[in-house]
Amino acid sequence: MKTTIKALMVLFTFAFFSCQKNEVIDTTTDLSALQLKSATMTVNDVAVESVSEEANFESGFYAGYEHLLRQLSHLKGRKTNLMAGMRGMHYLEGQMPVVSIDTAAAGYPITITIEYGEKTETRHGRVISGTVIIAISGAKNTDGSTRTISYVNCAIDSIGISGTSAETFNGDNTTTRKMTSSSDITFTLANGTVINRAGNDVREWLQGLDTPLERDDDMIQITGSVQVKSSAGDTYLRTITDPLIRLGDCFHPVQGIVDFSQNGTVTASLDYGTGVCDNLAMLTTDGAAVEIELKEHAMPKAKTDGHHKGMGQRNGMMGGDH
Repeated sequence: MKTTIKALMVLFTFAFFSCQKNEVIDTTTDLSALQLKSATMTVNDVAVESVSEEANFESGFYAGYEHLLRQLSHLKGRKTNLMAGMRGMHYLEGQMPVVSIDTAAAGYPITITIEYGEKTETRHGRVISGTVIIAISGAKNTDGSTRTISYVNCAIDSIGISGTSAETFNGDNTTTRKMTSSSDITFTLANGTVINRAGNDVREWLQGLDTPLERDDDMIQITGSVQVKSSAGDTYLRTITDPLIRLGDCFHPVQGIVDFSQNGTVTASLDYGTGVCDNLAMLTTDGAAVEIELKEHAMPKAKTDGHHKGMGQRNGMMGGDH
């Protein structure tokens, strides 16, 4: 078992940083084929999920300010860069995307287009490129209103994003708020691996509804599952078996369990803990368990003695420093 744990650590530490240098990973230890496959799937999933959360924040941010964008369009024109000259945003100085809005005569539907160009960097260090198009059917926070988000030649850091997500709002945003999403998104990793995720999830706000302009006090519960297909030949189901809990001031889920299964059999399980905001999670696969470090903007790796001195804990708002 000890040798197996070390092998898992080697995998997490070097699997994705090495691939860009064409290095060969030594798997001559007793790491089983199932452990190797499960660990690789989990590492990919954590990285893709981090990018997905950032994309969700960006689309939600602009959809949430549709009324402001509409007002600006009356002053500047619908097809102009509505955010030009705006300050205090969550991007570096001079890194603002080009934002425009197209509105129907009766008010809805509206289409918001966000053009990040070749590089738009946020204040917390994420680099976004490409175009995001958001089509909104009705007024914000109206029960049953929908928004469809399309990613065109997008990338966040080194991971490409393409595809569509359709979201439906349920609730009154005063006592209840729930977003149900159906998505079919393809992610392309830096090493060329292509991962398609198609499925559904539900996000329900447990806290923070009484302070809509503050994200620090948000607590969101996430449930759902997605079917995942990788160009590496893996097909598996990613299921949240214990609801994930995300806090507005923490980069990663603080609680919940995600299972990865193939042909009806769970091959790996990732446990995010019991509510503490940190960058650690426990991976269990084929009888082996290892604690992994969840990186803010990079691939996760196993936590080993002596490798994390001074690592500390860095909290940040969901999706970054906004």
